[in-house]
Amino acid sequence: MAPIHIEMIAVPPPYYAAQIKVGRYPLGPEISAPLRTLLAMLLRTASAGGLSSGTFLQNEYIKNGRDSFDAHISEWAPESGLGVWPDRPPPELWKISDIFRMARGERVPLTYRVYRLTKGPRADSQAFDMLLGSGMVMTIVHKGSVNELLERYKDIYLPAIKQPNLRILPFYVPLLDLKSLQSSHADDLSKWLGGAQFYLRESPQDNAVVVVTDSDLNALFERAGAKRDGSQNWLFQ
Repeated sequence: MAPIHIEMIAVPPPYYAAQIKVGRYPLGPEISAPLRTLLAMLLRTASAGGLSSGTFLQNEYIKNGRDSFDAHISEWAPESGLGVWPDRPPPELWKISDIFRMARGERVPLTYRVYRLTKGPRADSQAFDMLLGSGMVMTIVHKGSVNELLERYKDIYLPAIKQPNLRILPFYVPLLDLKSLQSSHADDLSKWLGGAQFYLRESPQDNAVVVVTDSDLNALFERAGAKRDGSQNWLFQ
């Protein structure tokens, strides 16, 4: 099996970030299985000390995991909210210009819908195991309850959203990719993450999983069994 390449991303302290390069989504079992092992170990270490974690699913990539998602709807009881790109204009419904773009063959998501699983840690863990590799998975590690985290996100993201139909959703969560992290400034990540300790998102735009944390990410990779590649980056096999 070829090693998984992990590239560190320069972000303002006290944060650390990386992209775990995985290739084009959806992933085959030869990469999704070791990736699951790596990320499970990262999350286990990041969640130590009584922290909570929540798994969210990005609807934009549901076609890659629809069979598993549909088969477990009653067990997971997903609730639909909105993903928000904090470094980009606020979400809004389609405009005439978007319709013309779609007529030219461009893919323009209506909004970035995200599902929250409401049946607790077992449902979160099951969805993570089944859907990792589909491009759908996002996991956030935080203090307190998930409801407290989502209230903070509502306070952060709702003021910029102007369209009434998008202001009445039950929750909002940040969407971060390589571009977001590379352009972040000193106080951005603290605000965007709402005090969360660890953020993980499958990012098909980057053919990667992006992670950001206020812990020493190099130490987390080392504990997870990754090896230095001779530079500041890592390999996992």
